[in-house]
Amino acid sequence: MPEDFKRYAIYFAPERASPLARLGNHWLGVDPETGEVLDRPRIDGISSQEITNVTKAPSRYGFHGTLKPPFILRNNRTLRELDIDIQELAEEVAPFDIPKMTVRSLRDFLVIVPASPVEALNTLADRCVQELHDYRKPASDEEIARRRNNLTALQESLLMRWGYPFVMEEFRFHLTLTGRLRAAECATLERKLTGYLAAALKEPVPVRDICLFGDPGDARSFRLLKRYPLRGGREVPEV
Repeated sequence: MPEDFKRYAIYFAPERASPLARLGNHWLGVDPETGEVLDRPRIDGISSQEITNVTKAPSRYGFHGTLKPPFILRNNRTLRELDIDIQELAEEVAPFDIPKMTVRSLRDFLVIVPASPVEALNTLADRCVQELHDYRKPASDEEIARRRNNLTALQESLLMRWGYPFVMEEFRFHLTLTGRLRAAECATLERKLTGYLAAALKEPVPVRDICLFGDPGDARSFRLLKRYPLRGGREVPEV
């Protein structure tokens, strides 16, 4: 596994061949597993350039749902150790489904979210944050200051404890579709994206693995480095 990445993150990414992954990857214009630049979809009333503009921020991260936010690897830990611990965590978690997902606005951007809370998903994210925390290099004063933007007391506490304010009690799982939008723009795009993604969201979304992503830096796109199957504690046969 290459080690020349500036940051790492633990994400959920839909199975590459699934309708949701295909539609999401084309919407953001990149396949995070291969790095291939993809054609934007044809959607009535939205030009390819408009899609590029509204997806500028999320396209760099790839189509995903965050479980453990991006972090710099601590100096005394190695990527090999991280790889082993992610695998061990995944082997203890049973695969599950998100029964229904929907397009919604979250603050001033559009996302895909579970229609109702999924306990297994929240527990998985909590475990990723807690059990892999020792790999996170402590946030710099500059990073802490940058994330201090209208935080509640709880969010401030989470920021200081875990390096990010929207984890644990404040965690809201979502797959980001756009950057920040104006209210009128958000309403229009929500309708169009609901139609665009309808076929992919009519069935439950399976969560069968978790993914290690790497940030190469210099505003280049994150890459999906490895998938870790969720094995539900079943014994893994020796190779």
